[in-house]
Amino acid sequence: MLLKMFRTPEFWYKKNIISKLQIILLYPFSILWTLIDEFKRYFSKTYKSKLKVVCIGNLTVGGTGKTPFSIYTFKILKNLGYNPVFLTRGYGGLKKGPIEVNNSHHFQDVGDESILLSKVGTTIVSRNRSLGAKFIEKHKDKFNIIIMDDGLQNYQLKQDIKFLLVDKKLKLGNGYCLPAGPLRQPIERGLNDIDKIILTGESDKNEKDLFKYFNIPVIKSNIKTTNLPKIKKEKLLAFCGLANPNKFFDTLKKNGYEISSTKKFPDHYAYKRNDINNLIFDANDLNLKLITTEKDYVKISENKDQIHFLPIELELCVKDKLNFELFLQEKLNA
Repeated sequence: MLLKMFRTPEFWYKKNIISKLQIILLYPFSILWTLIDEFKRYFSKTYKSKLKVVCIGNLTVGGTGKTPFSIYTFKILKNLGYNPVFLTRGYGGLKKGPIEVNNSHHFQDVGDESILLSKVGTTIVSRNRSLGAKFIEKHKDKFNIIIMDDGLQNYQLKQDIKFLLVDKKLKLGNGYCLPAGPLRQPIERGLNDIDKIILTGESDKNEKDLFKYFNIPVIKSNIKTTNLPKIKKEKLLAFCGLANPNKFFDTLKKNGYEISSTKKFPDHYAYKRNDINNLIFDANDLNLKLITTEKDYVKISENKDQIHFLPIELELCVKDKLNFELFLQEKLNA
């Protein structure tokens, strides 16, 4: 939970003397992190659900588009005739679950990502993913596929299909585990049994080379912005609480918005009334409009009418989408 208090350290993705010194200093703690992960993997009891489990996760901390791709996968499965349900830990929320997210829940109860998922389909929050699966199985007349949002490092529930999301530019950083680097577990362990790697974010000319050695199919996804706020002629104060805030600011610029000022908050930040009041004051003082991410917007309770948000979706090209659909059908019907 401490990770949500910070933004992504720059030395994870830079190559210079200072970065090397920071890595050397923190490397002993990375070894400890790896040992703890191996301990959890070895001693965890893995439950095999009666339903097929599709897991969408990443190998690094920070945003790679897991939630948008989970939503994309949900819609694909619905179009193919399946009845999927989301299963998530509810990161940042107080509820342990298993519990179904409903309109009365606040992001402080179930986490911001769970609120976004619940707008698309039935969402179950459960810190213990095996208990969450058993909870869903009680309603297996309604659901036949579990979409596990962010669970590749969770050993409580067996996963039938594994998709690993990787940012095209940031990739896997310096290749070290936390806290010396961004990895949640060693690369070899993290890529074990992965069915497909989904590249997200802005393009990079070497984006596919990194994974040739592992012989894993790589699919490139694209950012899709829909229902854009009609404020392109206005100057903006953009703010967000993300691990990689510059990705949001860059997306705004690429969509033709003029950013005059920015404000960065820690990842998964819980906005207070004073934060929003200060943002509104600063925006009014500079004659700017406020804009944020949809994920941040759901955490704002007051004065929402004075704030715009940018909806983000991920999609595959037509050819990759068809192959993706065929792959899902083959694996799920096996």
